[in-house]
Parts: sequence; structure tokens; C-alpha cells
Amino acid sequence: MKKIFLVTVLIEISDESPIDGHRAFTDYSKAKQAMSEEIENAQKYFEGWDGEVLVDVENCQEWRNEDGYGYTIGIEELNIQD
Repeated sequence: MKKIFLVTVLIEISDESPIDGHRAFTDYSKAKQAMSEEIENAQKYFEGWDGEVLVDVENCQEWRNEDGYGYTIGIEELNIQD
């Protein structure tokens, strides 16, 4: 069995369609680095907005403002059969 680490991104900045995406890695440390970069990029959408981090654990961070807009970025570990 092979492990894949999927970095998932969901950004909600309006009532329109959310921005979402994902990238797969075979190395956990590279996935962690990508997660950090995605968080940094997502925070730029919300500069100057009041909000709070609702979840901040090793594999996930979620930030929301009082209107419910924000981002969720995380790492999912998937086991793939060879």
C-alpha cells in the first residue's frame, strides 16, 4: 500500500462559487510545506477582515469571519493500493 497526502483548499469569499483545489504529495513534509503556503496565500484574501481561527491543528486550519466567509485548508492521508 502506498500513502498519498492530499492538500485540500476551500476559500469562500462571497456567496458565489467557492475557490477549491487540491494537490497530492507522496512526502508528508512536502505536504506540510504546501499547506503552510496555501494558508499564507488564503490569508491574503482576508487582509483587513475581522475573523478568527476556528480550527488550528497539525493537519487543518479553518478561519472564518462573522459572515461565515473564510478558508479551510488541510491534509488528508490516503492509502492507495499498488
